[in-house]
Amino acid sequence: MINFICNVQEGCIPTSIRENLEKGIITACHDVLGQEQGPIEFLWTEVPTGFGFRGGYPSTTSQVAGSIPDGCTQEKRELLLRKICDSWSSISGTTEDEAIISIRDESWSGKTGYK
Repeated sequence: MINFICNVQEGCIPTSIRENLEKGIITACHDVLGQEQGPIEFLWTEVPTGFGFRGGYPSTTSQVAGSIPDGCTQEKRELLLRKICDSWSSISGTTEDEAIISIRDESWSGKTGYK
């Protein structure tokens, strides 16, 4: 299974284009990983205006965090990241600097050293 959490700033990514953004991500995943990887699910969260800042100013940055089946090569992962970023920018009209795209393996525990 493939999952994506899309964190967007309120007012920056209209709900009317989110289905197209999902379709772009699905196409990128199918192109790079193949359709046999299973269904792709999305969770959208919206950061309220005034709660997200970058460089001391209200942020317009979106974060797209994916989880994919283990075993993806680094070359494929980088290609998938690029395709998702290009699709996101094209559909949303934002610059590639306004999207943070990350993709981890399903088995990654997420340990960061915090207790």
